[in-house]
Amino acid sequence: MSTMKFTNPQHWRQIEDHLAGASGERFAFAFTRILLDRDDNLRLGPVLEVVDIALVGDADTEHDATGWYVSDQALDRVHNQAVVTGSGLAEFHNHCYGPPRFSPTDRAGLQPSAEYVLDLLPGLPYLAVVWAEGQVHAEWWATGTSTSHGTVDTVTVLGDQLRVLSAAPTDPTEELGGDSGGAGRFDRQLPLIGPAGQATVAALRVAVVGAGGTGSQVLLQLAYLGFGNVLVLDDDLVEVTNLNRLVTAGSADVGIAKTEAALRRLRAIDPLMRVIAAPGITVTGDHPELRDVDLIIGCVDHDGPRQRLNQIAVETSTPYLDVATGVDTSITPSLVGGRVALIVPGEPCLQCLGELDPGEVARWAKPADQQRLDRLHGYGTGEANPSVVHLNALTVSVAMAELVAWICGSRPPALWVDVDLTGATDRPGVRVAPRILPGRDVTCLACAPYGAAVGCRPC
Repeated sequence: MSTMKFTNPQHWRQIEDHLAGASGERFAFAFTRILLDRDDNLRLGPVLEVVDIALVGDADTEHDATGWYVSDQALDRVHNQAVVTGSGLAEFHNHCYGPPRFSPTDRAGLQPSAEYVLDLLPGLPYLAVVWAEGQVHAEWWATGTSTSHGTVDTVTVLGDQLRVLSAAPTDPTEELGGDSGGAGRFDRQLPLIGPAGQATVAALRVAVVGAGGTGSQVLLQLAYLGFGNVLVLDDDLVEVTNLNRLVTAGSADVGIAKTEAALRRLRAIDPLMRVIAAPGITVTGDHPELRDVDLIIGCVDHDGPRQRLNQIAVETSTPYLDVATGVDTSITPSLVGGRVALIVPGEPCLQCLGELDPGEVARWAKPADQQRLDRLHGYGTGEANPSVVHLNALTVSVAMAELVAWICGSRPPALWVDVDLTGATDRPGVRVAPRILPGRDVTCLACAPYGAAVGCRPC
């Protein structure tokens, strides 16, 4: 799979405004950095983040009977900037009518342009993108032992709204499983999510880490909402004690992998859903599968893997939705609640928010024999905490409500939300309350090295 991420929404806004305002064709360029190295398998394509852009003015745009072109002087400036900054290059131009596709004239010039740029920027990919009516179609070229070429699977924009610019429009009666009377499977939610939001839902590639109590709730809601591409990671088997909360499994599933039970349930809900199972998160694993998705949802019950997911998300500029629940029975009444945190580039990470226990993280990273010794001394005893289905369901529903609001653009998502099932002594009851988000910790060891992106430079 291949993707290009606009983590600074202003970059895309400037490119789209520039292209949309043209009477003929206009051009723009994006400078990119590689988030996932594909040297061993170029056919999968690059995973890239846009770090800067350049808009080509009309004075530097030429045309003749065969088409529209960027002047040699403007191209030289763009190419020199890419060389100096060590960036990959993506070229954008507009068409008046959709769907966005390269014309025969475009095709005639793509291969020579790609070969020139790949030779100019060795080891870096070249992308060509066409925009029309709010959507894009993008293709990539890269070199290894030979030149590889393919289509970019997702072009995403983060910001107040999560968009997949390359998402195909949804047909509520055909693509969404409509019946012969014209009714579509998602007719009742389209007024809330909107056609563009539903198209983004169908196109987003989502990794769900953990298929237990909260993870199974997440997976069900993704299936019912129409998410089309899901990767689920877990190593555990279904146990009898899971059956009070594992909504993707029943008594007949005891002893099988949680991921296998989940895949059966999701495919029963939506046979067209693409679901892949993978092993769970590890201390030493690089986990390239998590560096190749558009969204990570963490449903783990330990701060060790949670810290690892936070790290991967920050390194790859991938949004990370972390779902956590907890019960404390040591006091009366018991404290029962949950927490949702959405980690996006440029905002505080879990470490900035103080949501990671350093001792718990350190114990998870120790070798197995050292962990056993710690447990003998009372550290990390591994005792299972109480867990109940309605706590998981409520916390996950809060998380999914914020995710859907982000996708459909109805409002900016709350990035940090508390779920309290106990309430105060004088006012008992369930409470769901967003927290005030602090600024990023500029000394944070997890996210400080991945600071703010730079702005647009005219070519």
